[in-house]
Amino acid sequence: MFSKSVHLIEVKNRIFKMILALSCIAFTAVAIVNIVNKRPISNFLVPFFGAIIAGVLLILFWKKRYTRQIKYGYMFFLCILYLPVAWLTSPGSYSAMSFYAVLIFFVGIIMSQEVYDYLFPLASVVEVLFFLNYEATKPSQYTLYTDTVSRGYDLSINFIIVAVTIFSIMIVLNNYFDTEHKRIYHLSITDQLTGIFNRRHLYQALETYHNNSNSADNFVILMMDLNNFKKVNDTFGHVAGDRVLKEFGDVLNNSCRKHDLPVRYGGDEFILILPDTSVQDVESIKNRINELFSDTMSVYKSVGLAISFGVANSVGKSIDEIMQQADDHLYKNKEESKRVGQVN
Repeated sequence: MFSKSVHLIEVKNRIFKMILALSCIAFTAVAIVNIVNKRPISNFLVPFFGAIIAGVLLILFWKKRYTRQIKYGYMFFLCILYLPVAWLTSPGSYSAMSFYAVLIFFVGIIMSQEVYDYLFPLASVVEVLFFLNYEATKPSQYTLYTDTVSRGYDLSINFIIVAVTIFSIMIVLNNYFDTEHKRIYHLSITDQLTGIFNRRHLYQALETYHNNSNSADNFVILMMDLNNFKKVNDTFGHVAGDRVLKEFGDVLNNSCRKHDLPVRYGGDEFILILPDTSVQDVESIKNRINELFSDTMSVYKSVGLAISFGVANSVGKSIDEIMQQADDHLYKNKEESKRVGQVN
């Protein structure tokens, strides 16, 4: 059984804090409305007590104390205790309690993290079904409104409170989901070691550049390979090898212009997508990469760490043809570097 990620737990905790804060505000608003409407004192005390409970739990949860106990304690309070007490001390279904029953059920579902957590909102449904039938047999237990105008005013205000609470919860949830989606997408297109884009994103980007390019607006592929990188791993260890790859990723980031795209193609192979660039302009970029990476190459001079380059222009070629030309040019330069002992 897989454990939840730390980030997922953190997101759920932030959602719970938001629910506690909104609960505190909603309980307070209900208490004030009941005072304004001159409802019985119990109709003020019950939501006021709820606001205090939510506020205290929010402070404790914010300090990260007893977080698990707080979550289950609040779910028990809201779904099991508060609902029947509020129902019995109000006009029941004749009042806004039906609105709040739906809100409590909704909030209970939002707060649920484990499968058994859903027992709390389900219990609230059972309670509501019981009281809907109970109040018909015990009408004397409910303090009804004095007139229909007061009832309409009270229901309108409470409906607004419930609607605003649900709306606020959904806005925050949608924001969390949007942020999480962006985070996951960024992770899916980023190389974990170097922090630059990975091969998955390369072909998505190539499709975009290729579809948008024309004879006056082309791009260049600069393919790079770290010569003798295997010797770095064999001689100095894989930690050193990882450090070399990360440093080269930093070099590419620092060599890029605003719209250039650095990619780790795989292993010790890297690619720069250079829009609005001619093959002649690539020489200055190659020189800058060599210059920025020179300190690292000096550290591993004993094993001959160096960079080979392959260049291809997009004009008149398919994506496969561009990649093949860059790869062929890279291979040619690597062979020449082996013969003359330097990188072309």
